[in-house]
Amino acid sequence: MFYRLFSFLKFLIASSNQHGVHSPFVYQYVTKCLYAAPNFKNSKSQNILLKTIAYFKIVHVQLSTHNSSLAKEITENLAGVTITDSSSELIFIDKLDNDTIDQFIVNNANITNDTIVYLDKIHKTKGIDNLWGDIKELEQVRVTIDLFYGGLVFFRGEQVKEHFKIRI
Repeated sequence: MFYRLFSFLKFLIASSNQHGVHSPFVYQYVTKCLYAAPNFKNSKSQNILLKTIAYFKIVHVQLSTHNSSLAKEITENLAGVTITDSSSELIFIDKLDNDTIDQFIVNNANITNDTIVYLDKIHKTKGIDNLWGDIKELEQVRVTIDLFYGGLVFFRGEQVKEHFKIRI
């Protein structure tokens, strides 16, 4: 509990809004997606996920664990989106550990230049926070966005490696 509060305070000090973003790709994502309507009636983390799926017009979403309530939420709010066992578009990871990183990021043959990985609750514990740091350092990861409630990972080869902390 105290770790999460301390992490949030650290995040507030280090983060910025859209005005601190110097990447056109991230700036567009923040202003046209995260700061834009609609706001779904869910947790902040699920709201981010649903907005991201809608913004990037994602059709196939892979959930790292079987989460029927989240799958239902996605398919009810976003027409045409299907939950699959394997996706090169968006992977949602809600339980972060070394095996999950290896399976869904490091050794995942389906990851392409346009794949997005959304990690839930990246500041929940010190161990998970450290794993988030390890993910940011992976060679294939180009852009990460820390939103405190979750983190986004992009593999865009055309972009310089950058890490952002954005308040929403």
